[in-house]
Amino acid sequence: MFIYKISEFANIVGCSVKTLRYYDEIGLLIPDTTDEFTGYRYYSDNNIKDYQLIDLLKSVDFTLAEIIEHKNNISDTILKSKMIEIQERTQLLNYKYKKIALLRKKIQIGKVESENNQYSDDKKILVLRRKYEKRNVRKIA
Repeated sequence: MFIYKISEFANIVGCSVKTLRYYDEIGLLIPDTTDEFTGYRYYSDNNIKDYQLIDLLKSVDFTLAEIIEHKNNISDTILKSKMIEIQERTQLLNYKYKKIALLRKKIQIGKVESENNQYSDDKKILVLRRKYEKRNVRKIA
């Protein structure tokens, strides 16, 4: 098993030393050993695997808090929950995208609709946003 200084490890995994120090501070990625006199952090091959999992989870929108909570127990239920969350956000963004595209089209032909018609569109966005926010409140609680 190889042992790496923090700067070597940062180069191997492609992140900054500052990030590794922060991850250690919050308990996300603990170095294999820490010199008790100097405080130097040393990482092992096992830490590389842990970092790769953290990086993968971040890339699919897991927060650092979620990763800390679940990194040792990633279940199908947790992954399905994240998929549903992303799907809800995607629906909201798609709806907003379509609304902007419609607005662009109306502006191009010089016919921006009245406030009355806009209300129903805004209500749909509000419903989607509330659905998404309720889901996140339940996860935090």
